Amino acid sequence: MKKDLDSIILTRQELQIMKVVWDKGEATVKEVCDAMSQKKVTAYTTILTLMGILEEKGALVHTRSGRAYVYKPLLSRQQATRNQVRDVLTRFFDGSPEKMIENVLENEITAPEQLWTVKNMLESRQQEHRVA
Repeated sequence: MKKDLDSIILTRQELQIMKVVWDKGEATVKEVCDAMSQKKVTAYTTILTLMGILEEKGALVHTRSGRAYVYKPLLSRQQATRNQVRDVLTRFFDGSPEKMIENVLENEITAPEQLWTVKNMLESRQQEHRVA
Protein backbone atom coordinates (compact mmCIF):
# COMPACT_ATOMS: atom_id res chain seq x y z
CA MET A 1 0.00 0.00 0.00
CA LYS A 2 1.53 3.28 -1.13
CA LYS A 3 0.66 6.42 0.79
CA ASP A 4 0.98 10.04 -0.15
CA LEU A 5 4.57 11.10 0.64
CA ASP A 6 3.30 14.41 2.09
CA SER A 7 1.52 12.56 4.90
CA ILE A 8 4.35 10.33 6.15
CA ILE A 9 5.39 11.14 9.72
CA LEU A 10 8.36 9.16 11.05
CA THR A 11 8.85 7.89 14.58
CA ARG A 12 12.28 8.33 16.20
CA GLN A 13 13.39 4.77 15.32
CA GLU A 14 12.01 5.02 11.79
CA LEU A 15 13.98 8.23 11.30
CA GLN A 16 17.18 6.51 12.46
CA ILE A 17 16.59 3.78 9.88
CA MET A 18 15.80 6.27 7.14
CA LYS A 19 19.00 8.22 7.90
CA VAL A 20 21.04 5.05 7.31
CA VAL A 21 19.21 4.32 4.04
CA TRP A 22 19.50 7.94 2.86
CA ASP A 23 23.22 8.00 3.64
CA LYS A 24 23.86 4.69 1.85
CA GLY A 25 21.41 5.26 -1.01
CA GLU A 26 20.11 1.72 -0.46
CA ALA A 27 20.58 -0.85 2.28
CA THR A 28 19.69 -4.32 3.50
CA VAL A 29 18.22 -4.93 6.94
CA LYS A 30 21.61 -6.28 8.05
CA GLU A 31 23.42 -3.13 6.87
CA VAL A 32 20.92 -0.92 8.72
CA CYS A 33 21.18 -3.11 11.82
CA ASP A 34 25.00 -2.97 11.74
CA ALA A 35 25.00 0.82 11.30
CA MET A 36 22.46 1.42 14.07
CA SER A 37 24.14 -1.02 16.45
CA GLN A 38 27.29 1.13 16.44
CA LYS A 39 25.40 3.59 18.66
CA LYS A 40 22.99 1.26 20.46
CA VAL A 41 22.57 -2.49 19.97
CA THR A 42 19.30 -3.08 18.14
CA ALA A 43 17.83 -6.50 17.34
CA TYR A 44 17.76 -7.57 13.69
CA THR A 45 14.08 -8.52 14.05
CA THR A 46 13.24 -5.03 15.35
CA ILE A 47 14.89 -3.41 12.31
CA LEU A 48 13.19 -5.92 10.00
CA THR A 49 9.77 -5.10 11.49
CA LEU A 50 10.35 -1.34 11.34
CA MET A 51 11.57 -1.48 7.73
CA GLY A 52 8.41 -3.41 6.86
CA ILE A 53 6.35 -0.67 8.51
CA LEU A 54 8.31 1.98 6.59
CA GLU A 55 7.53 0.11 3.38
CA GLU A 56 3.82 -0.02 4.30
CA LYS A 57 3.90 3.74 4.95
CA GLY A 58 5.41 4.26 1.49
CA ALA A 59 8.78 5.57 2.73
CA LEU A 60 10.79 2.58 1.46
CA VAL A 61 10.58 0.06 -1.37
CA HIS A 62 12.53 -3.17 -1.68
CA THR A 63 13.96 -5.36 -4.40
CA ARG A 64 15.39 -8.83 -3.98
CA SER A 65 19.15 -9.31 -4.31
CA GLY A 66 19.99 -12.97 -3.82
CA ARG A 67 18.49 -13.94 -0.48
CA ALA A 68 18.35 -10.39 0.87
CA TYR A 69 15.96 -7.51 0.30
CA VAL A 70 17.60 -4.24 -0.66
CA TYR A 71 15.61 -1.20 0.47
CA LYS A 72 15.61 2.16 -1.31
CA PRO A 73 14.00 5.36 -0.08
CA LEU A 74 10.88 6.71 -1.75
CA LEU A 75 10.63 9.44 0.88
CA SER A 76 13.45 11.98 0.59
CA ARG A 77 15.18 13.54 3.57
CA GLN A 78 13.84 16.95 2.45
CA GLN A 79 10.25 15.67 2.21
CA ALA A 80 10.51 13.97 5.61
CA THR A 81 11.78 17.20 7.17
CA ARG A 82 8.99 19.22 5.57
CA ASN A 83 6.38 16.72 6.83
CA GLN A 84 7.71 16.80 10.40
CA VAL A 85 7.87 20.61 10.50
CA ARG A 86 4.31 20.86 9.17
CA ASP A 87 3.17 18.37 11.81
CA VAL A 88 4.81 20.35 14.62
CA LEU A 89 3.41 23.62 13.23
CA THR A 90 -0.10 22.18 13.16
CA ARG A 91 -0.04 20.39 16.51
CA PHE A 92 1.85 22.91 18.66
CA PHE A 93 1.56 26.31 16.97
CA ASP A 94 -1.94 26.34 15.43
CA GLY A 95 -0.37 26.29 11.97
CA SER A 96 1.47 29.58 12.59
CA PRO A 97 5.11 29.65 11.45
CA GLU A 98 5.50 32.98 13.27
CA LYS A 99 4.55 31.37 16.62
CA MET A 100 7.04 28.58 16.00
CA ILE A 101 9.82 31.02 15.10
CA GLU A 102 9.03 33.06 18.20
CA ASN A 103 9.32 29.92 20.32
CA VAL A 104 12.65 28.98 18.71
CA LEU A 105 14.00 32.50 19.25
CA GLU A 106 12.92 32.50 22.90
CA ASN A 107 14.02 28.97 23.78
CA GLU A 108 16.58 27.63 21.32
CA ILE A 109 18.66 30.56 20.08
CA THR A 110 20.96 31.14 23.04
CA ALA A 111 24.19 32.47 21.58
CA PRO A 112 24.66 35.90 19.95
CA GLU A 113 26.25 34.30 16.88
CA GLN A 114 23.12 32.17 16.41
CA LEU A 115 20.97 35.29 16.49
CA TRP A 116 23.31 36.93 13.96
CA THR A 117 23.00 33.90 11.67
CA VAL A 118 19.19 34.00 11.90
CA LYS A 119 19.20 37.74 11.18
CA ASN A 120 21.32 37.16 8.07
CA MET A 121 19.01 34.36 6.94
CA LEU A 122 15.98 36.63 7.30
CA GLU A 123 17.65 39.47 5.41
CA SER A 124 18.70 37.09 2.63
CA ARG A 125 15.18 35.69 2.41
CA GLN A 126 13.72 39.20 2.37
CA GLN A 127 16.09 40.13 -0.47
CA GLU A 128 14.97 37.07 -2.48
CA HIS A 129 11.34 38.17 -2.19
CA ARG A 130 12.14 41.71 -3.30
CA VAL A 131 13.82 40.42 -6.46
CA ALA A 132 11.05 37.96 -7.32
